[in-house]
Amino acid sequence: MTDARDNPEARLNSEARLNPEAEGIPGDAHAERLSPQATDRGHRTIEVSAVFADHADEIAAGVAELSVGHVLVAVVDADYAFLGTHSVPENDMIEQIRRLEPPQGWAMVFSPGADADHVRSRTIEMAELARQRIAVIERINARRAATD
Repeated sequence: MTDARDNPEARLNSEARLNPEAEGIPGDAHAERLSPQATDRGHRTIEVSAVFADHADEIAAGVAELSVGHVLVAVVDADYAFLGTHSVPENDMIEQIRRLEPPQGWAMVFSPGADADHVRSRTIEMAELARQRIAVIERINARRAATD
């Protein structure tokens, strides 16, 4: 038996069944397909990764200015506008991200030492993970459609 933790497709499938609202499926744990919103979020994440990459130099400059015990939070809104960077204390990071990240927006956290190349590599990874998620959703939906 495949453990869902070792298989992204199985994990996504089981997560959708256990928490359908997380994928935008209103209330039905046995919904036929993963929602279009889940796929849309993946496409939007690919788009936003380019926004973060476009601001890699600015993000790296902010990282270079960090005080000890702080991380940098870069923020993009739902319309793909770069909202800037914020130095936040590591011990208050979660609450600060909740405060800074706009609805349907994105935040990326960078630790001291991150340079522009590191920022760009993280954005490439972000886009690739989103592409993989979209592919898994499409495979699950195709398989479910074939059994209808």
